[in-house]
Amino acid sequence: SFSPTLEKSIALARVPNGVQIGDSVQVAVRDKMLAARVVKYPFARNGKGLV
Repeated sequence: SFSPTLEKSIALARVPNGVQIGDSVQVAVRDKMLAARVVKYPFARNGKGLV
């Protein structure tokens, strides 16, 4: 999904045990592998980005 607050794409995903905040991962989106970074939830609070 696109976040208007952050002005970038965001998503929730299942990741293997041991993956930590800040780690780089690969995610499958519509049969394509894309680079992603694990960040702490929530992405935004009070209209301001937290990432």
